[in-house]
Order: sequence, then C-alpha cells, then structure tokens
Amino acid sequence: MISRLWVNLALALAVVALAWLVFFKPEPAGPSKHKLSTLTPASIDEITIAPAQRPRVVLAKRAGNWFVTEPFAARADTARVDGLLGLLSAESGQRFAAQDLARFELDHPLARVTLGAQEFIFGGAHPLSNQLYVQTLGAVYLVSPVYFVDVAKQPTDYASKQLLDAGENPVAFEFATFKLTRTDGKWQKEPADTALSQDDANKFADEWRHAQALAVSQPRAFKATEYITLRFASGKTLKLQAAQQEQEWVLLREDEKLAYHFTLDAARRLRDLPLTPKK
Repeated sequence: MISRLWVNLALALAVVALAWLVFFKPEPAGPSKHKLSTLTPASIDEITIAPAQRPRVVLAKRAGNWFVTEPFAARADTARVDGLLGLLSAESGQRFAAQDLARFELDHPLARVTLGAQEFIFGGAHPLSNQLYVQTLGAVYLVSPVYFVDVAKQPTDYASKQLLDAGENPVAFEFATFKLTRTDGKWQKEPADTALSQDDANKFADEWRHAQALAVSQPRAFKATEYITLRFASGKTLKLQAAQQEQEWVLLREDEKLAYHFTLDAARRLRDLPLTPKK
C-alpha cells in the first residue's frame, strides 16, 4: 500500500515537471561567439598591411597621432586606421582547426595584417555566406567581409586627405596676384582692397584650414602652373605647387611629395577671396 502511494506520488511529480517544461521551457542558447583578439585599439602603436600583390603599408602611432611610414611618409587617415583596428573586436560564429589550410585558401592568402603583435591572415570566401576565412591565434575563423574593406585599399588611401594638419594654422598666403597676411589679429591684403572685410578673410583662411581632398596620389611628374606659399602661426612655411588637370585642381605639398586632388568648385574657394555683397 505504501509502495503504491510512492509510485503515485512519483507519477504526480513527473506530470508537474512535464507541465513546467511545457509552460516555462527556456529558449535554447544562441550560437557561441569566438573573439578573434583580446587586444585593445589603445594598445596598438604599429599596423602592417601586406597584400599578396602590392607593396606593404606600415602605419605607426607617434604622440597619439597616426602616420604612414611605408611605402612613403604621410599623415594617416584616422578613419582608415579605425577600420583596421576594428579587427580586434571581431567575433565569429565558427572556428576551425588550422589544418589543411588550402581548403580555406590560406596557403596563398589575400593579405596579412599585423596589429601590434597579433597577425591576421585573410584567405578565401565561404561559397554560401560570402564570409572570409581569417587565420589568427592558431585557429581559422569566418568573419564578415567588412573587415577586409580597409585592408584592400591602395597605399595612398591610407594617407590623410586633409591638406593641412590640425596644427597648421595659416596666417599668411602668397599667390601670384595677391598676398594676404594677418598681423596683430587683423588681415591685410596686398594690393589693398577696401571691399575685403575681416569676415571675408577669415572665411578664406577657414577654407584652407579645413580643406579636404577627394583623393591623394604620388605623382611621378608634376607640371605646376602656379605656386602658393603659406605661413603658419608656428612660423613654419609651406610651399605648394598647383595645376588644373582635366576637371580637378591638384595641389602638391613639396614637403610630403603628395598631390591632393580637389574639385574645381573647391578650387575656386581656395583661390578666390570671398567678398561680402554690399547692401
């Protein structure tokens, strides 16, 4: 009799347990994610990009600012650097043993990227998901192709498109037809122009301070049609060569040996002093 009561009690508990599972069944856990790195962007002070069929590019951080050091010297595009450092936060839903690398096309990789002390090797794409195989930390992962966008750029794409550095504040401009100089906080033009206001001169200087090119290139030969000299508040002088090429205006920084390409509309703002319409 007692044993039958225990059996009935056990059956009742089983029914209760089944009911709990039906009504309160927890959702299945999502797929595990594998982090590709434990490094942080702040810990990185050098980046190397070595594509399969192009010169390698080296970026270095100096005093908190990024520079291109190979294959030429230039200020670096910080947005491009941030894109490369994004690899450190990448996660993957799939991890494979780093064996038989040919099946991942890692025997002939697309590129190698080194962030600090960690190397990332890019292989082929998965035929269904279009994700890329990346080898790092002794394993192979599948990651979004977005992480390859900044890796696949040309060397000059890593150079900053900002014509002037943040610390280059112009206080004097010398063109073939006029000079504009700020002395004791006041702009003066030679030859004198009474129609030019201080606001006009400030707008002109701001155009130069914030000028951003559409592209940057390394010209093999540059035929200048005009020359422009800028002097900065620091006392530094910058000489520029300029020329119109088809539908763009190109400025060559003699110190960097890099050409900055602007639209003709931007060129007008950089060459012509604005005049406030008279009321």
